[in-house]
Amino acid sequence: MTYKSRLKTDPFLVAFILIAAGASFWHYKGDKAQAPIPPTPPVQQAQGHIVFEHSFFDFGTVVEGDIVKHTFKFKNDGAGKVKIVKTETSCGCTTATGALREYAPGESGEMEVVVDTKGKKGIIVKTVTLTLENNEAATVDLSLTMKLEPPPHPKIEKMRNINADAACKSCHLESGVGQSGVFLYHRVCAQCHGKKGVGGFARALNDAKWHVSDAYIRKMIHAGLPEKGMPSFVDGVTPPLSDEQVGSLIAYIRGLVPR
Repeated sequence: MTYKSRLKTDPFLVAFILIAAGASFWHYKGDKAQAPIPPTPPVQQAQGHIVFEHSFFDFGTVVEGDIVKHTFKFKNDGAGKVKIVKTETSCGCTTATGALREYAPGESGEMEVVVDTKGKKGIIVKTVTLTLENNEAATVDLSLTMKLEPPPHPKIEKMRNINADAACKSCHLESGVGQSGVFLYHRVCAQCHGKKGVGGFARALNDAKWHVSDAYIRKMIHAGLPEKGMPSFVDGVTPPLSDEQVGSLIAYIRGLVPR
């Protein structure tokens, strides 16, 4: 009997074939339904781009104790919004205000930075770091620099005890701790004798006609010259200059006179 004739006469074989075919169909359909669907890629948000007109500013020469300000201007040149969320400064004497908000594309803004120079010496550099959201760069750094010069010494009507007067002690004694030579001179002497000994409230030290010995200069530094308003820097004061510091001052003063 052929296979085709058997299909016509054997109902059990026909039923078996139909059941097997149905099972295969439902198994295939189930596998197709369980196939993973690839995730939809997230839509990329347009980023902003904060651009400052300049990120560095030089105040030039500033008198110690002054409070100086500078305004940094910027613009969002990107296609998305940018938010300035935080500012951090390099020390407590520097503050940055006025810009902590969101900026739309094309919007401009300003940030004022204030530096209090009280107690600062020489050349200083201060920094401000901005933290931003949705910006091409997560942070932006701003820098400011200046050269500080001692304030002119006020006219003294009578001799003061620099060990007891807080302002005098801070300026003439405490600021010289650990210094020597030119650095020590500019801490404790320049307020009266001027930069490079050109003179001021006190006599000029770069005068070639000023003929005195090293021993005389040492004595003046140790004991002062009360009748001229010059205080002591060693005898009876705290902290006193050391012998090494006094020697370095004498060497610097001698170098001020043209040879």
